Amino acid sequence: MTQCIILTGGVSNSSGYPAIQRSLGPYRLASALEDAGYSTFVFDYIIHFSTEEICSVLSQHLGQDTLWVGFSSTFFSRQSIADDLASTELEQMYYTDLESIATVIDYIKSHSRAKLIYGGARAPFQLADDRIDYYVFGYADTSTVALTDFIRTGDSSRLPKIDTIRVTDNGYVNVVDSAHYPEPRMDQLSTRWWNKSFNVIPGEGLPIELARGCIFKCKFCNYLLLGKKKGTYLRDPEEIRDELIRTWEAHGTTGYYITDDTFNDDNDKIEALHRVFTSLPFKPKFVSYLRLDLINKFPHQADLLTEMGLVGTYFGIETLQADSGRSIGKGLAPNKVKDRLYWLRDKWQGQANMAAGFILGLPYDTEAYFKELINWCNEADNPLQMKDFYPLYMFKRDGDEKEKLRAYTSEFSLNPEIYGYDFPRQGDRNYWELPTQGLTYDSCAWTAMNYKGQMRHKNKFAEFQMISAMNTGISLDDLLNLTQMQIFKKYNIEQMNQNKIQQYKKLLNISQEKKD
Repeated sequence: MTQCIILTGGVSNSSGYPAIQRSLGPYRLASALEDAGYSTFVFDYIIHFSTEEICSVLSQHLGQDTLWVGFSSTFFSRQSIADDLASTELEQMYYTDLESIATVIDYIKSHSRAKLIYGGARAPFQLADDRIDYYVFGYADTSTVALTDFIRTGDSSRLPKIDTIRVTDNGYVNVVDSAHYPEPRMDQLSTRWWNKSFNVIPGEGLPIELARGCIFKCKFCNYLLLGKKKGTYLRDPEEIRDELIRTWEAHGTTGYYITDDTFNDDNDKIEALHRVFTSLPFKPKFVSYLRLDLINKFPHQADLLTEMGLVGTYFGIETLQADSGRSIGKGLAPNKVKDRLYWLRDKWQGQANMAAGFILGLPYDTEAYFKELINWCNEADNPLQMKDFYPLYMFKRDGDEKEKLRAYTSEFSLNPEIYGYDFPRQGDRNYWELPTQGLTYDSCAWTAMNYKGQMRHKNKFAEFQMISAMNTGISLDDLLNLTQMQIFKKYNIEQMNQNKIQQYKKLLNISQEKKD
């Protein structure tokens, strides 16, 4: 039986969107656990499995020797902002309906003594299930190994610290905060995609981590390692090259989504990785998050990136309102942002799709600015291939949570009143109002939905979606040249997704015939 089991794979827009995309975290943890001598199993794409199938797969791995079963929250998501507004905190924790989760948890408890763990990027905001034994926060390479040692031996000296945090008047949760544990060695962070137990579909594009943290410190951001020093938390280029080659040799993988918070935040890093990527025995294709102001500062990065294999990117532009930009740490003037985007469009000549995200509800935003923004996005010569909109997300914390989870809370969420925000609804930690601007979370959420709708017939696939689409079977040429709507008409994506999931199920020894 398997000692450590991780359930993941909750990405779902709808059945008509590409769905073959993995989260890095579970496999990074599995690699670290296997280095420590533990057997692991990552059960991916679970949103595409029935409850019966999930329990059937678990039956192959679950037993009295199983130490824990974990849920990875990073890409668990509801289907739309409207769903998010209507759902409870417990419903937001999981990838599916609560009845199915209850059935899976009951099966785990009745067939093992395993502890239940909940981790991933969303874990600090989803402390709603008292059936979970431990919530794990942060980069968990070392903390998860320490927790596993503790569960196996009962020796508390192996687990330096567990926080108990009050989340309701009478309820507490146990938290393992990775900030209390040693940093992993940055030259030992390979994710061993060549392991047969990872069940990679032949040719599947995969996530890869090249560095951690970000040199910037945007006030809306709740990620870790913000404001890091240049040149820190970087992986060894030769180890990266070895990981890329070994994964290509094992699975024929040439596509990657780079998970770095900001891929180009260090120019020396980009130049070093350019040498790695251009020396590979295959031509890689990758997508990543980029800062436009750094390309503005180092224009030669534009050529380096496409020479390395960039086919899609997501710019966190966030706003074209100058005062709001300054308030969050985005200093490039809106006219310069637009000029550099037009420049990139002309330079890249269709080699890479550019996406940008815009936050609605920043401190100096107005309804008039929103109209200016959508008018620009609707212009025929707009340089962006994909435009995304979302309301400012804040998560108000009080008391115990505020003090103990400060590292996982944005500056805006820690001090909303300084920036003009109120939280008037008792017990609603997500709903804010900005009285000086006449804006609320709800009004910005619905505006974002409206603007997304206006872009639906214009947007192309970009950033991580491009690798997911290629995994599903859509050609790169079509992704670069056709809109999403045109691709939906040309391809039967739902059937293509099912075909790929069937390949994955066969790797797990679950065939369609068995299901029938």
